[in-house]
Amino acid sequence: MFKIFIEGTVQGVGFRPYIFRKAKELKLVGSVKNTGNGVEIIVNDENFIEKLNDLPPLAKISNYSVKSISPKQKFTDFVILKSTYSRGETELPPDIFICKDCLKELRDQFNRRHDYYFITCTNCGPRFSMIEDYPYDRPLTSMKEFPMCSQCAEEYTNPLNRRYHAQTVACKNCGPKLKLLNNEKDISGKSDYETIKKAMGLIATGETLSIKGIGGFHICSLCDDEIVTKVRNLLNRPNKPFAIMVKDLAMLEDIAYYSHEEKLLLESPQRPIVILKKKNKHDFDKISELDSIGVMLPYTALHYLMFDHIQEPLTMTSCNIPGEPVSTTEIIGKYFLTHERKIVNRCDDSVLKVIHNNLFFLRRSRGYTPVPVSLPIFCKDTLAVGAELNNVICTVKKNKCYMSQYIGDTSKYKTFRFLKEAVNDFIRLTRLKPEIIACDLHPNYNSTGFAKDFSEKIGIKCIQIQHHKAHVASVAAEHKIKDYVGIAADGLGYGEDGNLWGGEVFYVKNNCDFTRIGHLQEQPQIGGDSATIYPKRMLFGILSTFLEEKKIINLDLYSNEELKIFYKMIENNFKTPLTTSSGRILDSVAALLKICDKRTYDGRPAMLLESISTKPLKLAPNIVSKGRKKVLLTTPLFEFLIKNRQKKVGNLAATSHMYLAQGLYEIAFQKAAIENLPIVFSGGVAYNSIISNFMIKNDVLVNKEIPCGDGGTCYGQAYLANIKNG
Repeated sequence: MFKIFIEGTVQGVGFRPYIFRKAKELKLVGSVKNTGNGVEIIVNDENFIEKLNDLPPLAKISNYSVKSISPKQKFTDFVILKSTYSRGETELPPDIFICKDCLKELRDQFNRRHDYYFITCTNCGPRFSMIEDYPYDRPLTSMKEFPMCSQCAEEYTNPLNRRYHAQTVACKNCGPKLKLLNNEKDISGKSDYETIKKAMGLIATGETLSIKGIGGFHICSLCDDEIVTKVRNLLNRPNKPFAIMVKDLAMLEDIAYYSHEEKLLLESPQRPIVILKKKNKHDFDKISELDSIGVMLPYTALHYLMFDHIQEPLTMTSCNIPGEPVSTTEIIGKYFLTHERKIVNRCDDSVLKVIHNNLFFLRRSRGYTPVPVSLPIFCKDTLAVGAELNNVICTVKKNKCYMSQYIGDTSKYKTFRFLKEAVNDFIRLTRLKPEIIACDLHPNYNSTGFAKDFSEKIGIKCIQIQHHKAHVASVAAEHKIKDYVGIAADGLGYGEDGNLWGGEVFYVKNNCDFTRIGHLQEQPQIGGDSATIYPKRMLFGILSTFLEEKKIINLDLYSNEELKIFYKMIENNFKTPLTTSSGRILDSVAALLKICDKRTYDGRPAMLLESISTKPLKLAPNIVSKGRKKVLLTTPLFEFLIKNRQKKVGNLAATSHMYLAQGLYEIAFQKAAIENLPIVFSGGVAYNSIISNFMIKNDVLVNKEIPCGDGGTCYGQAYLANIKNG
């Protein structure tokens, strides 16, 4: 007999019944069981692992071992044994969409789960959002509160059934029920289906509805301008783009363009929000002020049943005020459709964008978390707590990086509390015994303070990693390269010289020997952090370096009072730090071209600038040498824009993007060509289609499985911290 131990995503995905059926098919004897860190198979075939060539759709084998044993018991059949606890971690499955088999049953009027909103099986449905611990068995999920009826129990215990050990198994008789509430008054229908019909009737009349989904509440409404404005007022989100849900691709045809790659993403088991180009820029402009719109397809039975009663796109956005985590209990609005299953791990929708056939994760969450991402080195047990905004934390064991769901703005109290909860959850779920904790270099980030306190509390080393080094290292780690030239284009990060960086070029040898060989010109940031909210302040700092006051006045951008205050701040060097931020340059161009004068959501000025961009004008990047560094001067860009103000605004907007892209690339290429090295590119500005498209066309490497923005810095932090500690 042989013992085969398998690691990977092998619990909660129908792996044991698959092994059972495969062994029966091959007339083998032995056993299979879940352990705390994988699946153990005893079988009388040394080559059994090689015959597992048709795995369940969600299963993934990462590692396995085979050894000959002499079992105490004699097997005459193949059996599934009760799960056992053992040390070590297993790869937990993510939440994924309803499968085709369940959809077929949902629509079959003779099936006992016909029109049941909670229909799932071993191959689909919620996972991470309901897991408390593992082995992944029902008593360790939030479904433990719903005892199975005799029919569900029969399916659950039959290895030949599709719902064998499907921890979400339930039906109309024994599963969680839906409730439609008007404030606290129950106005549900006689059945779940009637309740859904009644809820959609409210939406059809112009009401907004909070809907409890897999990982949290969504606010749902029609896409009507007046109704969307009401949603914005409810959520205090005056401009941030919302996503829409469409019934199918046919409903999407008149709304947005989509490529083959984007179609595959929309229809993938992860069902993320995909950013698509609108067919008419001015359509749905109350939902998205950009030339793009976030779109997702239904991913639960509830969503499909909702579209039985309404035949138009729905606004679907997370139910939380800006900066706070997606709500799992607190409701915004008058009406809400809720269910009885507890959400153990809140989880936002994932958001992706395709640029030049490359996938860019704007947010890696539902559908992807907590599937690990590989690292090219073996690490100590590591906790990395990421950045301040768009925060994601991770735990690392050996070469597996388990990235958390999207956390958000940790400068907010509730989100910072969520970060601490996520740390505890992932330490428990990945069986981490932290030996290293990594964090950002910024001294005032809440995540940095937490890391330092945590390290002192348990007596481990805290390693701080410069923000932009983490960005470029994340790409290098994904592509398994040690020597490279890295470009980081970002909003801002605390630099090793105490200034604010954000347009950086590094020469990197042997993974962690960083030399800063280039950057954008340092520009004064009037008002410090307030300049990120009011881009005219950043613009004024730039203009004041080369324009006389009279010429600034002629631009018709500032009041006399603003001019007086800003000049005084510069004169006294009051709250006027220097920055090399790429994001602040794009913000300033947006202000100069009168496209945006206030950032009401992260990246707004630069995103609006990208939305109006057309064909760039010719403007060669102005690069100078300062000591051993190359500096891309940004003042010449503003001189050019002012000189050509009579040109079309779309041309000027595009010029600003290409100036940065070409300039940063040229600095990197000069070094890369000499050393025969690859170039990598990361940071929040990499979400810009114009800039990333230029980089990719010039063979620059970008992130693949993790966000290039701050949601990916924890991965780079963990990687560099282990190299430094080595």
